[in-house]
Amino acid sequence: MSRNLPEITAARRQILDAAKQVLSRATTAIEAARIIARCRFEAKLEDDPDILPFVGIDSETDALPLGHDQIHWQARALADLQPKIEEAETWAREFAVSHCQNLVSREAALLRWPD
Repeated sequence: MSRNLPEITAARRQILDAAKQVLSRATTAIEAARIIARCRFEAKLEDDPDILPFVGIDSETDALPLGHDQIHWQARALADLQPKIEEAETWAREFAVSHCQNLVSREAALLRWPD
């Protein structure tokens, strides 16, 4: 079999952890979307209906500097972008929460795959 089950499971754990962090407000929906979108192929979930919204969030917000990426930006530029970042995060969170809940509710099945 060409699929590496430990790698698939590890990627799925990253996705689930990101979803849980959104729900607990430990991370932003945009930052979680970036993780989830990046892990989707290795997790073999690229067409999953609860994953695809995160691909959209990532695509719509990829120009916004978040987290560690902000060290490369000037303070004034970040300050000017802050309202746009906050607006995007509000939108992303509203869009993502139900999909995070769905992923977490499917955790056992996602980690058991394939039987």
